[in-house]
Amino acid sequence: MGDMGGSGLRFGLLGPLRAWYGEQELELGRPQQRAVLAVLLAAAGRTVSVPVLVEGVWGGAAPADPRKAVQLAVSRLRAAFRPYTGEGPELMPLVRVGDGYAFRAPGAELDAADWEALVAEAGRLRESAAPPQEVREVLRRAHRLWVGEALAGLPGPHAEAVRARLTEQRISAKETELELDADLGDRTDLTAAIAALALEYPGRPRLTAVLMRALYQAGRKAEALAVYEDARAALPPGERAPAELQLRILREDAALLPATATAAAEPAADTWRAPDQLPSGLPDFTGRTEEVEALTDRLAGAGGRAVVISALDGMGGVGKTTLAVHVARRARDRFPDGQLFADLRGADRTPPDPGTVLAGFLRDLGVAPGEIPPDTGERSALYRSALTGRRVLVVLDNAATPAHVEPLLPGSPGCAVLVTSRHRLTGLPGAHQLRLDTLPPGQALELLARIVGAERVAAEPAAAEEVVRACGLLPLAVRIVASRLAADPALTLATLAEGLRREHRLAELSDGERTVEASFALSYHRLDVELARAFRLLSLPDAPDIPLPCAAALLDRSEAETDELLETLVDLNLLHSPRFGRYGYHDLVRAYARARLSAEDGAAARTAATGRLLDFCLATARNADLAARKPDPVELSLLDVSVAHPGRPVPDGTEAVRWMREQAEVHAAVITLSCADPALPLDRAAELADRMSSVLAERAQTTVIADLAERLATEAEARGDLGPLALARYVRGSMLWHVNRYAESAAEVHRAVEVCATAGTDRVLAKALLTLGGNARVHGRFAEAAEHAGRAAGLFRRLEAGRSEGSALGEFAFSCARTGRLDEARAAAERSALLMSRSGPVSAATGRYYLARVLRLCGDPEEALTHAVGARDEFTALQVTVFAAAAGDLAARIHAEAGRWLLAVDAAEAVLPLARRTSAALEAALLRTLGTALTGLGRPSQARACLTDSLEVYERLGLAEESAQVRAELER
Repeated sequence: MGDMGGSGLRFGLLGPLRAWYGEQELELGRPQQRAVLAVLLAAAGRTVSVPVLVEGVWGGAAPADPRKAVQLAVSRLRAAFRPYTGEGPELMPLVRVGDGYAFRAPGAELDAADWEALVAEAGRLRESAAPPQEVREVLRRAHRLWVGEALAGLPGPHAEAVRARLTEQRISAKETELELDADLGDRTDLTAAIAALALEYPGRPRLTAVLMRALYQAGRKAEALAVYEDARAALPPGERAPAELQLRILREDAALLPATATAAAEPAADTWRAPDQLPSGLPDFTGRTEEVEALTDRLAGAGGRAVVISALDGMGGVGKTTLAVHVARRARDRFPDGQLFADLRGADRTPPDPGTVLAGFLRDLGVAPGEIPPDTGERSALYRSALTGRRVLVVLDNAATPAHVEPLLPGSPGCAVLVTSRHRLTGLPGAHQLRLDTLPPGQALELLARIVGAERVAAEPAAAEEVVRACGLLPLAVRIVASRLAADPALTLATLAEGLRREHRLAELSDGERTVEASFALSYHRLDVELARAFRLLSLPDAPDIPLPCAAALLDRSEAETDELLETLVDLNLLHSPRFGRYGYHDLVRAYARARLSAEDGAAARTAATGRLLDFCLATARNADLAARKPDPVELSLLDVSVAHPGRPVPDGTEAVRWMREQAEVHAAVITLSCADPALPLDRAAELADRMSSVLAERAQTTVIADLAERLATEAEARGDLGPLALARYVRGSMLWHVNRYAESAAEVHRAVEVCATAGTDRVLAKALLTLGGNARVHGRFAEAAEHAGRAAGLFRRLEAGRSEGSALGEFAFSCARTGRLDEARAAAERSALLMSRSGPVSAATGRYYLARVLRLCGDPEEALTHAVGARDEFTALQVTVFAAAAGDLAARIHAEAGRWLLAVDAAEAVLPLARRTSAALEAALLRTLGTALTGLGRPSQARACLTDSLEVYERLGLAEESAQVRAELER
């Protein structure tokens, strides 16, 4: 049967006492005999006398014959081990020694011993200044050994003493782990984790201090100070750490924020996603040796006291982007946490807002879309926090002004920034400025030779020099004419030079950009008809680049044909491909292409091209909506518009959101083109904006979509086009509602309802009424809210839109319950949940949440809690952040109303970080719930801080009823 002294025997003390031999668990019997075994295991092979065993197991309540009781327990334990030892007494680990017993199994494993070894290892690592992530990981491994209370269920003084010792070790180690979490600043649930432990173990100085620090880091300064006020009486006499921390918080000591990691500290693999966004470098990069060395030396200085910023300026086509990318790729090893790149399109008519760029950066850094705040300032702060302690290189190409750049600058000194601009960015603080001039003639000739071949340049040296001088020594122009020459072996340099002289005369050149234009013209006039048409038409949408499927629709060609055309234009340097399957222009080339488009293609051709692109975008957006939300058919087209193109297939919700997010700028461009072209009806553009609002239900996009809807509404009103006008007003109102701009939202949606009355657009009317109902509910006008939602439900029922009817019934049921019509409300909520359960997991979770809200109001809190927790968990798994926060708030309130204060605090803290990033109204509600629960726990200072913060948010949102209720709680 094997030797019990071998490695097959394992014991677990960090939970109920258990034993295994290999994979087979042993039956250890009654609590008293388990307690005897626990005493013997603690002795680690030493003999324990019978009196000591009796005292450890029974204490002052020993049995009538204690020696016999011990003998009986030992006999039964031996019987448990014997099937694995055989009958030989020499193999039995539980042996009699004199007047006592010992347990001798030298190779046995004991989880408590492993625990203490790991805790000791973490202590040694911390003392030796090891990276905090490494220390924390050791502690996390140690904590994973615990499965419950140590020696759970075992009686006697010995078990009590061991339990107390191990529990103290466990809490102390957890305090160390939480302190490391606060140092690193990479846990969004830190305050929830600490708060739950602090409530369970009050009066611990380290726990109090780390909770104060975590709250301060989360921007909850008043609550952090209140924690100390509430805990002061329970702290040990003479304990100074929390008091000193209070003073540091009052002084706003920057050292309390997450510490910047040293170069030796590796980023947490489970949270950090290193971006790799640099465009491909050019294999024929030529010259610029001094500039390359100067910029490389600057980047080598990253990691000092401040962020390294280098700003390149120079005229268009001089090679700023090429140089910046070349240097960035050379220096990428110095920035192991990644490289970010953005084309700020400073020369465009409408450069992107820095907030849009920040949203993209945050997504690329692993921030969930639902957690990206709507305000540019808040996004910038979150971006800087995400880069804290990291070594990331940020390349910002084609900036317009310092204000265009400043929100995108990191705060961590380990980061560096390369900025390019056509203008010197003199207002950029701390930037090293470098002016980039045209290439020296020798370097320009070298670039020409590297592209066309040294032999051809050597054969016609005078013509080669004339060519590069005719290109103004600008790299972009040299590269374009050289690519044309390389593509045509029969073309001589002399012929090329003559062509450039002719283009110069035609353009009456006067500056560098005109010189570049001559090189464009020379290449353009040698394109065949199909290539020239593609070159012109692709410039139609004002987007930084366009994906191959959209380009194929625009050109009315197959994707294979389009790919061949566009790749040929890339080879000729008339287009560039920033990443696989996407195509764009240098801004000077785009301007030239648009000039040719205006001159050579009539209005009808431009209208037709825009219409084809719009059809494709709308059809694909509908496919994406089907994959993401599984909406009712009537929701896919609120204006009942048909499109000829089937669109691109979209397999699932993840791909749907990715496609709609990546094409947002193309969609905005085609909507803008539709507004500018009277020959195009606005219904398809309005529906595309509506699909964007449905699939991209994230705060990073709401303002963009709201602005597009405003432009659509203005144009539709000017044309007297009522259907698109109603839809655009509804879309704008809906987007404003999602960012808590309730008054503006209500005004827009009321205008939509008024237009619907004339236009007869029932589908839009139903959606608009539902939004009005939500707005009235938020402001406490429940009778009005129920009326709007009830009308919407009736319209959806008539339209046979079950999912939409379920959503409207959920709104109706809640407001109906708030007016006291409980039976009607419950029936509506149950039907809502049933209808929504048929429409995919997100809708099913939403139906559960609606039902939970109503069950709470109907006096059935426990069933309400079951549905609220279930909905919260489902929303969390589906990454529907705002609804996860709402369901968590509901669960917290139900706990609070039942007087389960600890559970209420735990539930509220768990979702408060989500609410802070997604919904100010939810944040206020959760702070109010926290205040109520903390009052119940006897934490008046912390409760008051939460309620005060809640009141401030409610007042800022203009929610009078909620403000009055919180004010009344504060005055009690």
